[in-house]
Amino acid sequence: MNIANTVIRSLCVLTLVASLSGVTPALAAEENPAGDLSKDLKEMPVLTGETWQTLQPEAKITFVWGIGHVVTIEENVNQRHPELKRQGFAAKLAEGLRGVPMETIIKDIDGYYLANPDDRDLPVMRVIWTQIVRPKLKTGIADQPFAGSGGP
Repeated sequence: MNIANTVIRSLCVLTLVASLSGVTPALAAEENPAGDLSKDLKEMPVLTGETWQTLQPEAKITFVWGIGHVVTIEENVNQRHPELKRQGFAAKLAEGLRGVPMETIIKDIDGYYLANPDDRDLPVMRVIWTQIVRPKLKTGIADQPFAGSGGP
């Protein structure tokens, strides 16, 4: 059971990190253009600004809520297994989003893509990290100093 939880947790974190690093699954994008959920997915697509702008408000809330659940699961696993605790991506995400209402997160994402139409190909998680989370943090992942660009 512990191994399964660790694998699931690792996959979630890897997906989030991949979206922040700008790596997008090209295969998924080709086979599922514009987020068409009626088609079978071979990989989890990365949500970009292009698709974000087409989402209904309820879908945006659901996405942000999902992020919150990943962070909450990570925190609960760390409470049960302190040996796994580290200042990883989910911990820093929790620190940077603490106290920020979902509506504010959505408005900030919407505002970013509106003000930066050339960045619509950027993953939504990268926008969340660079525009909302990172400005609130003193140190980055694993408490390392921040490097030059907007990445984690």
